[in-house]
Amino acid sequence: MIDKSHREDAVRQARERLITEGLVRASVPASLVAEEIEQSWRRSVSHHVNPATGPHILGEIDPDSTILRAAGRILDQWQNNLTDTRMALFLADEDGRIVSRRIIDAQDERTLDGANAAEGFVFSEQALGTNGLGTPIEGRGVVFVRGNEHFNDALSRLACAGAPIKHPITGRIVGSLSIASHVDAASPLMVSMARQAGYQIAEALELMADSRNLELARTYRQFRSSKHPVLVMNSETVMTDLPALAHFDAESHAYLWEMLRLHHWDQDKLQLELPVLGTEAMVRRLGRAGQEAIFALEFMEPASPVAEGGVAVVHNRHPGTARAATPALRDVLDGLSSRHARTTPYSTVQQQLTAAAAADGLIRVTGGPGAGKRYQASKWLRQRTGHEPRTFAVGDLTADGPAWAGMEDALREGSGIVVVGGSNPAGEVLGRLTEFAKLDRPGVHPGARIILTERASSTSRSDLGTDGLPSPVGLPPLTEQRGELPDIVREVSAELFPGTPAPRFSPAALQCLLAWRWPGNVAELSRLLADLQRSAGNGLIQTKDLPVPMRQTSWSSLSRYEQSERSAIVAALAEADGNKSRAAEILGIGRTTLYRKMRALKIDDDERMVAPEG
Repeated sequence: MIDKSHREDAVRQARERLITEGLVRASVPASLVAEEIEQSWRRSVSHHVNPATGPHILGEIDPDSTILRAAGRILDQWQNNLTDTRMALFLADEDGRIVSRRIIDAQDERTLDGANAAEGFVFSEQALGTNGLGTPIEGRGVVFVRGNEHFNDALSRLACAGAPIKHPITGRIVGSLSIASHVDAASPLMVSMARQAGYQIAEALELMADSRNLELARTYRQFRSSKHPVLVMNSETVMTDLPALAHFDAESHAYLWEMLRLHHWDQDKLQLELPVLGTEAMVRRLGRAGQEAIFALEFMEPASPVAEGGVAVVHNRHPGTARAATPALRDVLDGLSSRHARTTPYSTVQQQLTAAAAADGLIRVTGGPGAGKRYQASKWLRQRTGHEPRTFAVGDLTADGPAWAGMEDALREGSGIVVVGGSNPAGEVLGRLTEFAKLDRPGVHPGARIILTERASSTSRSDLGTDGLPSPVGLPPLTEQRGELPDIVREVSAELFPGTPAPRFSPAALQCLLAWRWPGNVAELSRLLADLQRSAGNGLIQTKDLPVPMRQTSWSSLSRYEQSERSAIVAALAEADGNKSRAAEILGIGRTTLYRKMRALKIDDDERMVAPEG
């Protein structure tokens, strides 16, 4: 007993020296603690974890979360098996938050509550330091933490064996399981029990996985034996063994998925050059008939330099490959290259306005409704003059109207002028405005220019730049800038909410934005971002946060049978007021089958209350 007490004191002192003396100066005897414990201590010190601070609560627990559904039956079995012990079971999600606690002996409840070891509290290593739930997630391995090996003082009376829970398809750590006891009752058998329980939960996750991801995993295993690095993806998941794809983020996934899906696949292979990734890829469209497509990208030798700004190109170097990319695919590949440039999507428009200002006289901006003509014109004038520009309607510019004098005053005050011109300004007014903009006014700020905004149309002479009128600066519609949409989202968001982080979209939500036709252009995007800011705040935006018509674009590619099945499930969920067990009974299927079909058919939780359209 004395030896055990001395060891506990030595462990505590070694941990305290690491905290007080620093990671470089302090050392821990190899015989004192296991290597994974020392490594965890060092991570905890580097994260500035306070050993005296308890865990915090992180939101509400979703009782229908995947990990809880997978682990429920297994936790029940282990709880029964440990009936005669003084052990407790803990399940944490990927954030280290305890989502389930099973206490075998009621005497232990007070001790565990005193350490805040209860549902909702976060036991991540960054929050609490070395412990049996957070350390397996961070270290990706099984650990046994006893007494003062815990970084947090409140846990020193416990011994915890913890194991990470790895998703069997993606390999991602999705949570952890820990078996805990009083330090005096600890047994090395706890380690093997925790490991076994973790394996069982991973097996349950595999059984719950929908057929799409299982097919994706099989495809990945098929291609990974290739001598080249391989990436496979469906609409929601990417699997790859290529370290160079560190920059292949959710946006890149959404770009390529949406555009490869829309590409006309008259051949089964397509060779692409991807300068952003420094390589080229052979793309194959796979998947069984009636199922969602799977795209396999096999990365070849590093790509040679590409002219004209690094635009991704489709080649026809091998027989049987597709001969050309669709315009949509070229657009998105262009976007993949331009995403990493420092210029913003509308910087070209601002540069064109500056170039147009080199000539004296009227500056014209054209574009469709909601394209941002007035916004871009005002932004340019504001930056040039330092003043808020004055706005006039072209309809107010009558022969003897006061608007002309008002514009004269605005120019002398150093303010620029935006004239909102509508679809087709009258020739007489347009001519007089052109002459008015050419007048030499001594003392007027050189940046105080007149910009006329006009709605573009196929018949309007405002698009032509003839009859002595200056050529316009055109603003393309949002549908022609799909490859730059995430950058446009960031730029518009920065203007709407200065100092606030840009919204983050899940891959599925971003795919909805890319597929949307944007009839209201940038003005519609601004309204959407304002609504999302109010409803979702700074959290990750999921498809359920988007308007119903917009998120329906994510399943428009389903077969007629799948769309009918989807409508039936949505109707059953609405009839059951969102109760999934009741909806499964209505449909005559099992609850697990319902969950699988909801994922496969992209049915969000909040969509259950939306009745399907005719």
